[in-house]
Amino acid sequence: MSEFKMITARNSQKTSANTVLISKNIADQYDIKDNQQISIIVASMRKDYTAKIVSSTKLKDSLFFAPNTLRKLYLTSGRRYGARIDDKEIKLGPVVGIMSDVYGENGKPFGAQSFFIRQLISSGRRLGQICFGFSPYGINWNNKTISGYTIGSQEWVKNVFPLPDVIYPRERAYSSSARRIRNRLESQGAKLINPSLIGKWQTYKILSKNPHLVPYIPDTRLITSFKQIESMVKKYQAVYLKPVNGSQGKNIVKVTKKRGSLGYDYQYVLNNKVFRGSASNLQQLRRYLSRIMGNRTYIVQKQINLIRSGGSILDVRILVQKDNSGQWGITGMAGRVGRKGAITSNISSGGHGRKVRDVLKRNFDDDEKVEEIIEKIRKIAVESAKTLEETIGKAGEMGIDIGVDQKGEVWFIEANLRPARQVFTLIGERNTRMKSVVTPLLYARHLANFD
Repeated sequence: MSEFKMITARNSQKTSANTVLISKNIADQYDIKDNQQISIIVASMRKDYTAKIVSSTKLKDSLFFAPNTLRKLYLTSGRRYGARIDDKEIKLGPVVGIMSDVYGENGKPFGAQSFFIRQLISSGRRLGQICFGFSPYGINWNNKTISGYTIGSQEWVKNVFPLPDVIYPRERAYSSSARRIRNRLESQGAKLINPSLIGKWQTYKILSKNPHLVPYIPDTRLITSFKQIESMVKKYQAVYLKPVNGSQGKNIVKVTKKRGSLGYDYQYVLNNKVFRGSASNLQQLRRYLSRIMGNRTYIVQKQINLIRSGGSILDVRILVQKDNSGQWGITGMAGRVGRKGAITSNISSGGHGRKVRDVLKRNFDDDEKVEEIIEKIRKIAVESAKTLEETIGKAGEMGIDIGVDQKGEVWFIEANLRPARQVFTLIGERNTRMKSVVTPLLYARHLANFD
């Protein structure tokens, strides 16, 4: 029977290319006989390597390969690998590729994500995985190999890798070309931890079909005419305009109706500078906002009167992930506090983190009320992830942003398929941060049938 274990790959100068020495304890456990042929598989999309087995009493839980065979199988001598073993095949890995934008910066090939990807590779090694980062444009489809990066003792090391068993997509991509690359990888047998990114409007349409979530979804419209902004501002006094395919709080605009006037006040951030202004009518508002909105597609959404921390608005980021059980669970949650005067709470725009329970207790005196809000946040986050997955396809993690208004009502804000986790470090929860790194790799093991 096949089951997961960890074994060490070792270099043996005395072993021929068509022979593999296997520790006797493994041979006995899986009823593998001397001189039988067995398949050694690294990455499910590669043609497997078949070798004659000879058992060895030298070391426990080890496989011994000829040096050239070790290189061909993308293995490193002395490193431990995950293995699925039966009496017909030994599958090593899994091979996990982290697909990201590559910038070629000195010492940071993946730009701001370089530290995170380094953590993934290190964690993957401890789990017995062959783990590397790569650009979606670094794939050699003819050879079924990828030019990517792994880590040495200190520095990044460029190398060639097999097409992975599992891909953890971290590239910033909404484009059709990015989707074609993903589809082609899937057609080759790769499993993706997350599907393609979706826009805010599609997210709201999907969630609005779930009656359990409808009470927590703020009134949201797709902007096809500036008249919709006018009617929403009249209805709610203040609204947010958000790009459908935006992230990190960029290009978001707050519009407020002037009391006793036909005019509007607006605010947005561009190139880290805050812009505030007034427009006397809708046509003027449209002209003034063209600088930030451009030709992007936007939604308009009623403003949620969010609770505050130190005078700044706050929302809650919940990281919902699957591990090797394949089931959704909450890895952690943190409050994100916007910088002073900001209209968003994004950490990338100068915000900071706070522990959720601490902030709620400062805003609500009733401990029972605080626990009720936290439980509702947790339920909405998991239900949102499950509901989105039913439509967009199998997913392994989402960052769900939830707002709490000053009455204690809870609101869905956004779902992110490429979630950051810096906020957990900012609130001192380093163990949560590391768990957030390891969990998708455990899910990769599940997807590759290594669990």
